[in-house]
Amino acid sequence: MRDIQMGLKQWCVLSVLACALSSAGMTSAAELSVNGHIRSGGACGIALDNGGVVDLGNLSRKDIPETWLEWASMYAYMPWTINCQHPTKVGVDVIDNRAGTLPPGTIETRFGLGNPEIVGYYFIHAPVSLVDGRSVNSIWRRKGDNNWKDEYGVMAPGDTMSWGVQGQTEPVAFKTLKGKLKFQFAFRGGIAFTNELEIDGSATLELRYL
Repeated sequence: MRDIQMGLKQWCVLSVLACALSSAGMTSAAELSVNGHIRSGGACGIALDNGGVVDLGNLSRKDIPETWLEWASMYAYMPWTINCQHPTKVGVDVIDNRAGTLPPGTIETRFGLGNPEIVGYYFIHAPVSLVDGRSVNSIWRRKGDNNWKDEYGVMAPGDTMSWGVQGQTEPVAFKTLKGKLKFQFAFRGGIAFTNELEIDGSATLELRYL
């Protein structure tokens, strides 16, 4: 975005000069039109392993606690990569496509499992990442906020996650980010297994150019 803004400023300066030069002795007029396209020079893309599918397989009654006060935790991992044509500062927004299935009172960093009969949720972490071969820390900010904060790799709806060098809270430009997404699932006990229950969580990761 910085390159685009600089280009626009240069065009504005040229327009002002053209008007100033022609105003002194204007005897005729000619119409000028400007056409073109502005493209992001560092276009980036996200690649998720296994087609972006986290498969927990078939869970049985023994995998879920019998009492309401107990919780079962499960974990899954997914390699992911962000590739850019040129060094670019980017962040990632995450959208919970099943937010309406979260249990009442669940805090905002959780994601719904897509089935209101299942009392549970999951987290998405990006704990360890490498950009262009060097280790970086996860940082985040709320949408509409300009201040970045340290983060422990937890993605949350309404936040933008990016990456900075250790000890700094400003995004760094990179061509390639590699890491693993960690999914932590939590199921509350006491679910009535009268029939098969489908887990159908869904989230969207969106790149945001900074």
